[in-house]
Amino acid sequence: MQPLPLSVRRHPVLLVEDSGLQREYVAELLAALGVTQVSHACGGRQALELLRGLAERRQPLPLLVLDLNMPDMDGIELLMRLHEEDLCAPVIVASGYEEALVATVLDMIRALRLPLLGNLPKPLSGRDLHALLLQLPHLASPPPEESPGPAVRVTVLNLLQALRLDHVRPHYQPKINLADGRLLGYEVLARWADPNMGMIFPSDFIALATESGLLPSLTFHLVDRVLADAARLRECGWTPSLAINIDISMLANREFANELIARVQASGARAEQLILEITESALMHDTAATLASVGRLRLAGFGLSIDDYGTGFSTLHQLTRLPFTELKIDRAFVTSARHNPRSHAILQSAIDMGARLRMPSVAEGVETVDEVHLLRGLGCSAAQGYLFARPMSGEAMLAWHGTHVGKARLEEWLAD
Repeated sequence: MQPLPLSVRRHPVLLVEDSGLQREYVAELLAALGVTQVSHACGGRQALELLRGLAERRQPLPLLVLDLNMPDMDGIELLMRLHEEDLCAPVIVASGYEEALVATVLDMIRALRLPLLGNLPKPLSGRDLHALLLQLPHLASPPPEESPGPAVRVTVLNLLQALRLDHVRPHYQPKINLADGRLLGYEVLARWADPNMGMIFPSDFIALATESGLLPSLTFHLVDRVLADAARLRECGWTPSLAINIDISMLANREFANELIARVQASGARAEQLILEITESALMHDTAATLASVGRLRLAGFGLSIDDYGTGFSTLHQLTRLPFTELKIDRAFVTSARHNPRSHAILQSAIDMGARLRMPSVAEGVETVDEVHLLRGLGCSAAQGYLFARPMSGEAMLAWHGTHVGKARLEEWLAD
């Protein structure tokens, strides 16, 4: 094994473990690796006092090699206290507990924004400990999460005025075929550009639209703008798929399908170009009417995507009842799959489910090349996310499309 860098060998380490025998064993491993500053704490409470004292004296905080199960204050409680008191010591979790429990604790550490070096199963291996310590110079505290700021307070009158003045517009995020790099189409995302409040995102107005009965008006407002952008694309000879989010509650009204079909026909677009992403914000209140609407929309040629697969109501049951043509995988499973075996298994299961049902699977929220390689290895059909492009206005999308439509290899996207 290569020697540890001098900065690592001099970095203080605190062993937090109630077993004296385990502490001595790990201390010997560290000494063999050349680590010179090792201290001991027999539990979470003693460790917390030591860390508080170091912080008060403005001394560097040590790397914690942390057991989870301790009698006076367990490792989970200690980690919560570190977060609450802004004691951002780097952490290695050392535990003999089952993989699922350890994965939960690691996710908690990431959520707390504490610097996590990794985890090691007991009994610790000197080689594995050496491999983690090599990463210590590259470990930084996670950047503070962007503050979402106070929730934007909008009223029904605000929303009505925004629709009347055309302040609510579609933005577009591309979907890329992971097999060959082709641009498949776009998901439509609602954005409200208010001259006084700035950009307002769906989380701040969709619930209001639903509660006030304005959701159908908002949906058709967006549909009309999407159809106008689709017409401009057609003028250039382009007909990418366009996926529009539709709340399942609106499908209980049989007039909704009639109106949607009529507007698409009047615009000159083909229904086959449009994919309706069904969001499961509510259970079907009128099962027969909902199934009838879905059936008529599929007969007309619309594609049907189950959105955020695995996070909605009765998802597996919905797959048996609705004629979906695409399966969208929630970004949470993509983000956590590389470090959480359970998320990895769920991601693999979702992709396999789509393949068995002969539906392409589309992963949302892809932000890194590593996630692309993971998804390709699991057989995922397509992906969208910031790695490829952020959501963009209709005007920006038209320009972007002309630049990117010719890309035929995934490597071209990843090289951007």
